[in-house]
Amino acid sequence: MSGSALAGIRETRVAVVGAGVAGLACARALAERAFSVRVFEREACPGGRVASRRLDALTFDYGVQYFTLQDPRFEPVVRAWQTAGVVANWRGRTLALAGSGSTETLDSGQRFVGVPNMEAVAVHLARGLDIRLGTEVGRLERQSGRWILRGPDGTDLDGAGFDWVVLAVPSPIAAPLLEQHSELGQRAATVAWDPCWAVMLALARPSAVDFDAAFVSDDPILGWIARESSKPMRSPLRGASESWILHAHPAWSRTYLELQQADAARWMQRAFAARVGRPLMQAGATAHRWRLALPVNPLPEPFLYDAQQGIGLAGDWCGGPRVEGAYLSGTALAHAIAS
Repeated sequence: MSGSALAGIRETRVAVVGAGVAGLACARALAERAFSVRVFEREACPGGRVASRRLDALTFDYGVQYFTLQDPRFEPVVRAWQTAGVVANWRGRTLALAGSGSTETLDSGQRFVGVPNMEAVAVHLARGLDIRLGTEVGRLERQSGRWILRGPDGTDLDGAGFDWVVLAVPSPIAAPLLEQHSELGQRAATVAWDPCWAVMLALARPSAVDFDAAFVSDDPILGWIARESSKPMRSPLRGASESWILHAHPAWSRTYLELQQADAARWMQRAFAARVGRPLMQAGATAHRWRLALPVNPLPEPFLYDAQQGIGLAGDWCGGPRVEGAYLSGTALAHAIAS
């Protein structure tokens, strides 16, 4: 092919809105196929709910706690992450706490976590990608066969336009952006979400709790408790002996969603102390409100898209509410776009 012919070939430009696992997986798969990809993320760091935060000397995974391997298509991905030192197996003692104080020890052999924190998975996926952090997309416009991304104030976020737009954000965030594609917007709007209050708790003294994590089904407040410091590469530093994550039940989170963070932390700490049957010496605590924590009724399709309009949607609300589901959703959409 002549140089002039090559010069006439324009790269296919793709905008990916959302730098969670689905968005990053989609962006990376497209970039590997020589698409020109730019990722827009409104937060200051990638990851979405695969999130970590520092509290004093400790790091907490306050969103996704771990992930499992169920689909054989995801296995080589996880093995590659292990080889790269990005994830490790968490073998903490995990219980199911049920009614009347009964307990059941669960198999913990296939629970993976990012190292040194869950955010490491997102950082690994994001490496080498063109990502615009702290950039919120407020509106999509279709002009002359191209997509224009505008911020909440109407500013054109790119200037050149895109052939494709991928919305890899929770469905309640995606739906309002789909004014020019009512069918996809209506599908996205059918997915309901549970909220979740999360508390990051540092203890000054050992708790003497004889388990590392528990699913709680008989508590009016708590749904999950985990000793963060039992995960690989989470050794407590100065000023704290243990770190714990507390997740509230969806029903309690929904009822008390507008609590002040300090009040939510106080309620959940008390519930934790009552649950383990002993007072706890706190070294520090903070709470986070996840308004969109878990899709209740994810769509059966792994993704949604319209090839004629050049728009697609991916996430854990398509196919399955897990890290695995989000990753496979993103890569499946990338394959469809490239086909």
